Amino acid sequence: MGRYANIELITEAEARQNPALLAAKMSWKRHFIVALFLLGWSIGFPAFLGINSLFNIGGSLFSLLFGVFIWIFCGLIVLTCALVGLIFLFSAFAAMRHSNWTLRATPEGLYLKLRNYGDYRLNATDPIVAFIPKREIRALHFMGQKTRMVTDPDIPEDKHLHKEEWLEIALYGTDLTLIDDALGKERTRKGPTWIKGVTANAKGADIKLMAETGIIRVDWNTRKTRLTPPLKEAETILDGIYLTEKEEAAEEAPLLTLSKEHQEDRLREMVRRGDAIGAAALVREIHGFSLTEAHQYLKSL
Repeated sequence: MGRYANIELITEAEARQNPALLAAKMSWKRHFIVALFLLGWSIGFPAFLGINSLFNIGGSLFSLLFGVFIWIFCGLIVLTCALVGLIFLFSAFAAMRHSNWTLRATPEGLYLKLRNYGDYRLNATDPIVAFIPKREIRALHFMGQKTRMVTDPDIPEDKHLHKEEWLEIALYGTDLTLIDDALGKERTRKGPTWIKGVTANAKGADIKLMAETGIIRVDWNTRKTRLTPPLKEAETILDGIYLTEKEEAAEEAPLLTLSKEHQEDRLREMVRRGDAIGAAALVREIHGFSLTEAHQYLKSL
């Protein structure tokens, strides 16, 4: 595996025995705020209509049909908002649990959890934590990159930049088979859902393995992931204990100004980082494709 072949899989309970200098976990605040907004709106909107007597149905056939239509239309909107709000609320509650963590750093090494915070109902005795001893770690790279999402050069850049941050754990060895197999096994596990009798596949942690370079990438601040504490604070905590390097990628030029080859390289990199939605949006803006055509174009790269 590495210089000492000591990377091993352990249970979450074993990983929590050692006090951590840093515990990176998914932030619950954004999901909780969205849930409160949607659930509040799903309650406040019908109340507003009722207070203003907008649910009253007149005696004519037209008024009756129009009133039924309004009832059905508003009911569907309220039901959709309530369901989405509950999904965000359950996600926020899951992020509040003690099992919500992705990375624990100790002076002895790093504990990398391969289970998504939302899959806490799965068997807690599964070996879903990879312990990476400090002597196996060559360096920690704290990475950040800004991507311009608008290709029009006349539009100010400061309001159309999306910044992503991630941590790269560079190992001395390049054999990541143990972690790769464990992550693949985790994503095939089935766990219970909020609907009785219905199961769903586990998601697995938001990490990427680059076996050719011996690097494990942990998404820190992306469209899907927002870990706390901030990456800069994590760097401050780990600096001096681990060899750390900070790299800030240069702001990317608009795709329209690049050659076709460089455009495709940029799009492939965005897909590799898990930003397929942003890549599809750029493809549609550049080529005028439909959403389906944009996804087909990305698959062909």
